[in-house]
Amino acid sequence: MIKDDRGDLDLIKQIQIKDKEITSLNNVVLNLKNILDGKEAEITAYQNKQVALYDEVKRLKVVDEEHQKLNGKLRLEITRLKKDAKEMLQYPW
Repeated sequence: MIKDDRGDLDLIKQIQIKDKEITSLNNVVLNLKNILDGKEAEITAYQNKQVALYDEVKRLKVVDEEHQKLNGKLRLEITRLKKDAKEMLQYPW
């Protein structure tokens, strides 16, 4: 039996080449999909971290405001106590 080889014009050969190209491109697509999935996971992790950091900053701002209020009250109390102490020293027993 003689094999009929028409070179690049052989349709079976062209189909085989195209099949290999399709397989190769499918592998590239799969690799890119895997990379994309990994990047999406990274983005999600960064977003979760950003939300957690935002919540922490918000909490720390509340704590800071509370401390500032308390410091103001304590300064007033210290001023009042100093005044009371000074008055007590002016009128000894």
